[in-house]
Amino acid sequence: MTQTMQSGLAAPTSILALDGGGTYTRALIITREGQITAHAEGPGCNPFDRPDWADSLRALLERLPRHGLIAAGLGMAGYDAERPSCMAQENLVRAILGPDVALCLENDVETAHRGAFAGGPGLFLLAGTGSVVMARTTEGRSARAGGWGWLLGDEGSGYWLGRKALRHAAHCLDTPHAPDPTFAHALLRRLGLPLPDSILTLAPPAIAAITTRPEAANALREWLRTRAHPRSAIAELAVFVAQQAETGSPTAMALLRRAAEHLAAQAQATTDQLDETTTLHWSYGGSVMRSPFLRNALTTLLERAPHPPRLPPLGGAALSAARLAGWPCEPDWISTLAHNLHRHAASSLPEPTA
Repeated sequence: MTQTMQSGLAAPTSILALDGGGTYTRALIITREGQITAHAEGPGCNPFDRPDWADSLRALLERLPRHGLIAAGLGMAGYDAERPSCMAQENLVRAILGPDVALCLENDVETAHRGAFAGGPGLFLLAGTGSVVMARTTEGRSARAGGWGWLLGDEGSGYWLGRKALRHAAHCLDTPHAPDPTFAHALLRRLGLPLPDSILTLAPPAIAAITTRPEAANALREWLRTRAHPRSAIAELAVFVAQQAETGSPTAMALLRRAAEHLAAQAQATTDQLDETTTLHWSYGGSVMRSPFLRNALTTLLERAPHPPRLPPLGGAALSAARLAGWPCEPDWISTLAHNLHRHAASSLPEPTA
């Protein structure tokens, strides 16, 4: 679903900032004063697993006012200027925004990195639907690790966590004496699915239906079959895992520790590519990184605490567009933008589940 908000007419000149991930795409119209005048939200626009990505992205962009638009910064999952397949993304954006709008298209981790460090150096860990790590040195050298997609990688991502959680539930449905059936029971209830009779003793007294193991297993299969976008639906279960970890669930805590190990390994691989001897500050982004348990585990593994992101990914896209427009991105402007993005997110944009 796409949502829009517009307060009055767009300013004489404005920029567009877009953050397109695997599950959600969000875009803003921003004035030279750092004010937000319009927003739109829709499904993810990653062409690697969204056959309808072009229609979704076109519909989102067409809902935004374009009068006075002079520049656009777009961070999109799956984009890489060096891949010929990504020309379709650029052609679509250019056709909608017109020839006079200056464009910066880049991978979403580049946009998120710029936002987190306000354009400065650092090590950025992105874990949302997918996962990728990017580092940039003070000299401007950069490297990335991960970002291989759900078939080849994405370890530590929302999809990875959700799939592990579902696999645990499936194992409990196959194996009468599997460890930690409490976690499986909680997950099935979260999905609104029936519980097999063998674990009813773990459930609250009021259970709507008693089912056999095969019936419960088929219900789980049907849940997956009927998801409009299975990868996003599975990734959203990372929130459940994080919530269970906060309650002390051993399975959830073990999954988040393993996710932290994967992400820390990607961070090490990134710095190894750069042969960087200076320890870089690290920051984070993506829905999975909202988990305090995960961030604490990464703090231990990386042996230093993170720096909270200076701007969200949309702020990174806004910075690239503002620079294309020739606007002075001074610290005061960045602070104003950060304040307005935070206020707008709290008041207008729905909080994503993953």
